[in-house]
Amino acid sequence: MKVLESIYIMAYRQIKRFVRARSRIAGTIINNILWLLFFGLGWAYTLRGQQFQVLFKGLDYLAFLLPATFATSIFQASFMGGISVIWDKQFGFLKEVLVAPAPRSLTILGRALGDSIVSLLNGLIMLAFGFALTSKLNPAGLPMALAIGFVMAVGFTSMGIAIASTMRSPEGFQLIVATITMPMTLLSGAMFPLNMTPDWMQILALISPLTYAVDLCRYFLTGVSFLNMVYPWLTQEVEMLLLVVTSLALMVIAMRMFEKTTIE
Repeated sequence: MKVLESIYIMAYRQIKRFVRARSRIAGTIINNILWLLFFGLGWAYTLRGQQFQVLFKGLDYLAFLLPATFATSIFQASFMGGISVIWDKQFGFLKEVLVAPAPRSLTILGRALGDSIVSLLNGLIMLAFGFALTSKLNPAGLPMALAIGFVMAVGFTSMGIAIASTMRSPEGFQLIVATITMPMTLLSGAMFPLNMTPDWMQILALISPLTYAVDLCRYFLTGVSFLNMVYPWLTQEVEMLLLVVTSLALMVIAMRMFEKTTIE
């Protein structure tokens, strides 16, 4: 019971922290709306015609983009869990966590789960607007998309926490995160089909777990998998296995890194 209580308290704290930050909620909603309006609809109107439907395997660009945007918005929001560790270092809360009788591994697990739920809510807001913009998304695939989003959020939140555990500067953390997120987002197949890219780019894309999350979300929400068309061995089961294993590995790394965290 104490184990569950330790996890619950930290998860609850992260969720409550987000709910109380009204400016953060408003910013999340506004950014999602602006992204879909200016980028999504802009390119959807640009990439019209039969030739583009062939390129996107029968989908229009908006239906191609929206499931991936759901995944990438969760991916980018997940790293906020890392920067909050640095803020807690600066404001002294982390010192209380480190001296608490609960094992550090459990507190960081609760923190990761709480931030993952917050990241999933961010993606859900984006997807809600997506369903309002197009009728080509399959509502029956929503439960699986949410499950994939949560697994991915746990992994990348843990990654952010692992990086932040060794840093003291929020600016430095944001610079590192930007260096990581930009290429991973571009290589995920979120904005263009990976089968149209050079071979070396496809190899780099297969290293990134975000690629599998994007493809799985697109498959369950539209019925189209671009990776499986190019690599028949990459079935949905294999992609899910790779995503789960990667997320668990990142969580273990975050726990190990947090065990070594000190406050100077």
